[in-house]
Amino acid sequence: MRYGGRAPGVPSYPGVPAAAQAELLTLVAEVAARVGVARPDAVLLTGYGMIRSWASRRRRLLMVGLPLLQCLTVDEVRALVAHELAVVDHRRAHLVVRLRALYEEAVDPLSMVPSARSETIARATRDFAAALERKADQAASSASGLHTAARAVVKADLAAFEFADLAFDVEEQVWQRTSAGVQDLHAGWREAVRAGAVIASLDEDTRMALMSRHPSLAGAIASLSPAHVALRAVDSVPLVPLPPDVERELARHVLKRDSGQWITFAAVPDDEWPNWLARQARAVTDQVATLLRRPPIGPAEVVEVLLTRLDELVAANWPAQPEPPAEAEELDGTPSVVVVAESALTARGWRRVHPAAAGVLVSPDGEQHNLTLLARAALDSPAALAVLLELLSRER
Repeated sequence: MRYGGRAPGVPSYPGVPAAAQAELLTLVAEVAARVGVARPDAVLLTGYGMIRSWASRRRRLLMVGLPLLQCLTVDEVRALVAHELAVVDHRRAHLVVRLRALYEEAVDPLSMVPSARSETIARATRDFAAALERKADQAASSASGLHTAARAVVKADLAAFEFADLAFDVEEQVWQRTSAGVQDLHAGWREAVRAGAVIASLDEDTRMALMSRHPSLAGAIASLSPAHVALRAVDSVPLVPLPPDVERELARHVLKRDSGQWITFAAVPDDEWPNWLARQARAVTDQVATLLRRPPIGPAEVVEVLLTRLDELVAANWPAQPEPPAEAEELDGTPSVVVVAESALTARGWRRVHPAAAGVLVSPDGEQHNLTLLARAALDSPAALAVLLELLSRER
C-alpha cells in the first residue's frame, strides 16, 4: 500500500506527541471515564486518516489522525476513541493488538495471493477478532450513541480514502515538478473540506464491508444516507495551530519524503496548478476528438460528450473494453468533467479558492462554483447541464 505498512514491535503508524492539544487530551480522558476503560499512557498525532490504538508490554498508545479531527464531529471522534481504547483495555494488551493485526493482515482483501498461512491465521483468530470488535463497537456506542458510532466508522473509512487520494494528487502535482514536499498538506485538506471540495460517496461494496467488520453497528450503517456521511469541518475538536516542524513531520508520515526539501501551498508557483490541469484536459480532449473524428469545438463540447455520450466515447477509444465505466470520472484517475471545466475556467482567470480545493473555483469578479457538484448534477439534470455548458461557453 502506498500510504500503509507496519513493522513488528513498533506502533502501526508514526506519531508526534499531542501534548499541546489540550482539548483532545480532555476528550480522551472523558471518553475513558465514560466507558470505564483505562486512559492511554500517551496520545500521539499522526498524519494518516485513522484513529488506532497500540500497546507494548509497558505502554498503551492512542494514535489520532489529524485528517479525521478536521472532518469529523466531536461526538464522532469520541466514538472512535472509545472503540480503540476498548481494544487495549486488557491486561495483556500487547498480545491483543498483535493478534488483531495478524487477523487483519490475514483477511486483507488487497492481498494479491492469499496464502495457506494467512488462511490458517484467519481461522485461528476469527472468533477472537469478532469478540474484540463487538466489545469495541459497544464502547463506541456507549460513548456517543449507536447511530453516531455507525456514522463515525463509515466517515473515518471514507475520509481515510479521500485524504490519501488528495495526498497522492498533491504529490503528483508538486513533488514531481518541484522535488519538494508540501509541508502544510493537512492544512490544505482542512481547507478542501471547508470549501466542499471533498465529496465522499458510500458505495454498496464499502457499506457491506463495514457492516461485516462492525456487526454490532450493521443495522445503523445500513440506514445511513449520503447526507449522513458528508465530511464537514463543523463541530470539530478544537486544535492548537501546529508549528512548522510538526506540520512537516505529519506530512512526512504520509508523503514519505525525507529529502529536507519542503514547500507550502502558498509558495507553489501560480502556474503549476493550471499547467497540470491543462495536461490532463488535453488527454480527455484527445479522447473526445477520437470519437468525433475532429477537434471538439471548445471545452463545452468536450464536457457535453463526457456527460451524454460516455458509452460511445469508451467504445471509440477502448474498443476491447468489455464494460464501459458507469460515470465520467472513471475514465481516468481524475474526474474528467471537472478537470476539463477547471482547466478552461482557469485559463480565463478563475482560480481555486485554495490550491488543495480541486474544482471549487472563484472568478475575478467573485462568482464561485463547485464544479464537482455541478458536474454530478448535470448527469441527471438538463438544467444543471445547461448551466455548466453556459459557464464554459462564455466569452473571455
